[in-house]
Amino acid sequence: MIKAILVFVSIIVFVLGAIILSNNFSNLKYGDASFVYEISSVDKSIEEQVHQYLIDQKVYEGLQGEVMLLKRSKAGVWIAKFPVYQGGDVAPEVLKDLQNLSLGIMRSVLNNEPLEIHITNSGYQSVQFFKI
Repeated sequence: MIKAILVFVSIIVFVLGAIILSNNFSNLKYGDASFVYEISSVDKSIEEQVHQYLIDQKVYEGLQGEVMLLKRSKAGVWIAKFPVYQGGDVAPEVLKDLQNLSLGIMRSVLNNEPLEIHITNSGYQSVQFFKI
């Protein structure tokens, strides 16, 4: 009986934790695509500027779903996650495009503050990253 109660309590804690963590992110949509950001680490002005930059650079055109996630680490490093990994090697052209896009965001919006680029799967699990 005690074991069943412990399992039940563990499940409840896990579910509540997942709900709380999922509420820490929001997104801005453009057509069928969206830009995801961490509410607790990205100021409203930054989220809006990044979103506008993505629109101006036509990043959203022809895409569906999430195109990028932005957050800031406790150490103050910006982290841009791109869910483009589908197994195998990521094409060099894709890596170069993501690097150029990230450089533009870093220079135009983030005041040249440190930025890491993460190549991720659709669940935002990093498979590769590099700093620019």
